[in-house]
Amino acid sequence: MQDTMIIPARKTIVACEIFTDELRAILPPEGDIDLVWLPVALHTDIGRLEREIERTLLLCRTGGAADLFVLYGGACSPSLDAILKKYNAVRPEAGNCLDVLLGSLKAEAEAERAFVLTPGWIRAWPSIMEAMGWEAIDVRMNLGRYEGIIVYDAGLKPLTDEETIGFFDLTERYVDVRPLGLEHFAGVMKRLLNGNRSRAR
Repeated sequence: MQDTMIIPARKTIVACEIFTDELRAILPPEGDIDLVWLPVALHTDIGRLEREIERTLLLCRTGGAADLFVLYGGACSPSLDAILKKYNAVRPEAGNCLDVLLGSLKAEAEAERAFVLTPGWIRAWPSIMEAMGWEAIDVRMNLGRYEGIIVYDAGLKPLTDEETIGFFDLTERYVDVRPLGLEHFAGVMKRLLNGNRSRAR
């Protein structure tokens, strides 16, 4: 397996960078899968996200990719499925990345009135704030309805104390870091790559 911008193989996964650590952890180190990463901050501009996904799929197809998989959820873009159909690409039947990674854990955390994240999202936050033109006060206003923040950490690149405290200072919300197994995510990806679009639950 190799990270690449466009070089296609028999199977190519176009994925949001939010999955970087977890996806690398569950895929075999050597294989017939190429990974194409798109920046997390594209989520702040749906039109730009859609254009970048379509541009990337076109490049992969014209470059000879046989099987195309897209690691985004349906809630990331209202036009996503139409774009994927155009290039005969498939995705997990999930709303967003947290559904794919967490399964039922997401609903459990939301029942606690918590804002749910992974370490990747914590680390992407500065780029998101920059793209949105947000300052700390904007973050706090947008997270004001949540009781706290739950971070599900698979232990691949654990959050440091400084990162945890820094996010607490930014949001003024308690940050609860909980362990995450990758069995659910691995199952979703196995079924997806084997041709069974699985609903991430």
